[in-house]
Amino acid sequence: MKKAVALILALMLTLSLAGMLSFAEEQSADETMVRAYVYDQSIKHTPSIWLNTFDFDGTCNGSDYAIFKCAAALKGIGLPEVYAGVSGNFSDATARFELFKWDENAEKTLTGTPVFSEEVYFDGDHQDLPNFTFESPLPAGQYLFRITQISDMDDEDHKPYIVLPISDLKYSETKIDFDSRGPFAFYIDCEKTDGVEDYFLALEGKSVEIDIMPERSVIPRKANGGAFPFFEFGIVTPVVPDGQVLYSLALIGAPTWVNKNGDSDVSYEVFKWTGDYEESIDGKVLASGEILDHADNSDLTIKFGTAMRYGNQYLIVLTRSNNGAIGYYEGEPDYPEGWEFYEVGMPVDSIPAIKVAYANVGDLGPEATDAPTEAPTEAPVVTDAPTDAPAVTDAPAKTDAPAPTKDNGSNDNTGDKDNKDNKNKALPFIIIGASVLVIAGAVIAIVASKKKK
Repeated sequence: MKKAVALILALMLTLSLAGMLSFAEEQSADETMVRAYVYDQSIKHTPSIWLNTFDFDGTCNGSDYAIFKCAAALKGIGLPEVYAGVSGNFSDATARFELFKWDENAEKTLTGTPVFSEEVYFDGDHQDLPNFTFESPLPAGQYLFRITQISDMDDEDHKPYIVLPISDLKYSETKIDFDSRGPFAFYIDCEKTDGVEDYFLALEGKSVEIDIMPERSVIPRKANGGAFPFFEFGIVTPVVPDGQVLYSLALIGAPTWVNKNGDSDVSYEVFKWTGDYEESIDGKVLASGEILDHADNSDLTIKFGTAMRYGNQYLIVLTRSNNGAIGYYEGEPDYPEGWEFYEVGMPVDSIPAIKVAYANVGDLGPEATDAPTEAPTEAPVVTDAPTDAPAVTDAPAKTDAPAPTKDNGSNDNTGDKDNKDNKNKALPFIIIGASVLVIAGAVIAIVASKKKK
């Protein structure tokens, strides 16, 4: 009996110590790494970056990339979710993931050799993949992370697809820059470094003259909502807050239906909103441009710079500029006040899913006004005698431009991590306490047994 009890106690103690050692190793490994996210973890992901574009012969040419600069050694990279398969319920598609060290610009960088490359086969949607860990940490610096679908089209009815997740960004384009298909959600694993709070740095060559705030979904996409095509679609914005400009606006995952090869073009014009559609579009065009080759189900993003300044409402008119279809996905009906929507000048009930990004600019000075139109005057009578030249006056003194503000992105997960660390640190002591109680109980049982005999 004594031998059996002793054997059990020894075995329990061994298992407890082994568990503690294993825990210590895992804890030590976790403490050397920090996971930094480019997206807001509280916002649901949506599948909106479709990479299934094909050449005339069915060869896939769809890809997207992100440019970032890390403040510490890079140990890994990954995506929170991937959607993959084939139309017609045949669920299989393959993507190639590549990481390039930055070299002057995107074009030159992509001609180089990747420092990491791996192909991944997916057999369905909503997979918690991929999460790549590098054999050796890569030095801190600027990188380009590219994802390419390499599954070609079998036939018209079976088109493999890889779709990347999107969600609201935590950083502006001064820290994360994306290819034309738009932003996708990803994270990086960095070596934990003393003194570093934000593991994403400003990109090389990016202007920080204005403080561009992170992109936000002001009207989230409605679950199971429909998609609506448009020819001329008007969006009225709320009043832009003091000291800010409406830097960009995006239709979330704008669809093109059958146009999978990016052959949908959209032009846009911006007017000051007067309260009436026709009156507004008769006014001065404050900004304009054209978006060419919009890819199906990617964000249709318009950047206005500082054209849409504080204190005003604006009318943005989107017009289909070729034969390719274009539209928007329906947004949630509970949206902030101030937004209005028009189709060819008529109010519409359907609400588009919209993201916006504002920027802090401070005081831009008085707003420019249109010069009044003057009636032509008669030409002056020419005389033989020359007139005296006007006296030269001093040029007005130059005023200082407003001081630039800083973009303060930060990782907002420190509270959760501290709580988790505190719980993890307490676990070894809980295990020791439980082991001591078990041993004490066994000893008491042995003593009692002796007394009984």
